[in-house]
Amino acid sequence: MLSSLMVYLKKVSLYLNEDLWIKFKEAVLRRYGTLRRLSSEVENLLRTSLVDEDVEQAFERMNVDIKTTFSLEKVKRGRPKLQGPPSEILIKEMRGRRVAENLSRQ
Repeated sequence: MLSSLMVYLKKVSLYLNEDLWIKFKEAVLRRYGTLRRLSSEVENLLRTSLVDEDVEQAFERMNVDIKTTFSLEKVKRGRPKLQGPPSEILIKEMRGRRVAENLSRQ
């Protein structure tokens, strides 16, 4: 038995910045090759916006400050310092040993 989920659509009218609307339509046309997806793309953006709001509220309930911004310098200062040679050097040495072992077996 198949159960169908009824989805009711609501027709709306909006006033938008004309340049913004034109750019949005161009983006949809480039992505899908048709403008028939305009409604679904607007709906996807609305859903994403609501999800973002839900995430923000969840962080607020956990007392996580999401308004904090990090500068590139702050991120760099917070990175752990390397405690050995870079992985590229280690891999190069391992490959060199493997090649040397194979050559000595021949």
